[in-house]
Amino acid sequence: MKNIFLTGEVGTGKSTVIRKVLELLQPIVCGGFLTVSVAIEECDFMEVYIEKAWEKTPHDADHLVGTRLGHGRFTPYPQTFDSVGAQIVTSPPANASIILMDELGKMENDAPLFRQAVMDALNGPIPILGVIKPKHTDFLDAIRSHERSEVFEITGNNRETLPIRLAELLFKGISSGKRAENEFSVK
Repeated sequence: MKNIFLTGEVGTGKSTVIRKVLELLQPIVCGGFLTVSVAIEECDFMEVYIEKAWEKTPHDADHLVGTRLGHGRFTPYPQTFDSVGAQIVTSPPANASIILMDELGKMENDAPLFRQAVMDALNGPIPILGVIKPKHTDFLDAIRSHERSEVFEITGNNRETLPIRLAELLFKGISSGKRAENEFSVK
């Protein structure tokens, strides 16, 4: 079973590719997380929240993982990654078929519990579909070089065809224990 990570520059369509892959694999339940940036009115920054992939999550102080200050600057809140983030990664729904990690980057550098939860998930029984920033840190490089990781760079040339390929790869890794093989297929 491979864990699939997408990478690419801002605006190449990484999250769009993930959404299309998940649509192709329906019906599935996702564990894992999304990070969502919310613009603050009349300010020149965005607040970044971690959300559960499988249910609505409040945009409150407990889920605030960082503040983007513009031009690549940010203030991370590693304590949120280590508490809420690690809990989300380690406690997917019982019927989860995929762990979503959208996205992993530099804000997690000072969150050892979160980083360990991600590394443990790479070795777990549920395949991962994630996004990894095209930056180099010890954490991000460890994910890229993990024996079960396969990294795909999103470009203008492949973003339309990649969802089908990735859905087929993930389908092979998804446990079919709860469904008969003929009831679950890539659309």
